[in-house]
Amino acid sequence: MRYSPKTGGRRVVVPAVLLFAAAIVCFIVPSTPAASRVLPASIVQTVGMLFAVAGIYVLVRYKFIVFTYVISLRDSGADPEAAEAYAGCDDVTRVPRELLDFTVWKKQGSRPGAAECILSLGDLERARKFPEKRGLSRAAREEFGASEYYDFTSTPRATDVTLLLFSDGGKAVAIAVECDDVMSDFLIAVSGKR
Repeated sequence: MRYSPKTGGRRVVVPAVLLFAAAIVCFIVPSTPAASRVLPASIVQTVGMLFAVAGIYVLVRYKFIVFTYVISLRDSGADPEAAEAYAGCDDVTRVPRELLDFTVWKKQGSRPGAAECILSLGDLERARKFPEKRGLSRAAREEFGASEYYDFTSTPRATDVTLLLFSDGGKAVAIAVECDDVMSDFLIAVSGKR
């Protein structure tokens, strides 16, 4: 099972354009005689640099980075006999959760993708769908008891975000993903089988 959320759109382009416009204004304003009497040019240009850096961050983080969520059969090193029994199975819904891995791949621009995290679905404690991204880190700490929180969403104000809680070596790790309904329902169902 594989899903890549769409990146960009108006939620990314509009804030980035506004940040770059504010940066340009900050570099133009100090050259006027009236502005040079009120504020030193170095302060205004420093603020302009901050706007430009923020605009670059928004573009790189939400436009040029693509996340792909993959649920696949675990490497056969853990349990070779069980993995061999399901080797030809393309439908991960029929495979026991202990034999499945949840992998987040990150691709930036034309570079080849790299695995950001690989966790066993056997370690999935809870999964819950949230209507919006706001307040997820707080919910991960308070409701899930997570000590670490990772955001693997592709839009700044994502809707329908699934929060996954894994127990990784005795500590709780929460991961926010922006997957489709099929994958989200599967992850919620798998977490309920614990």
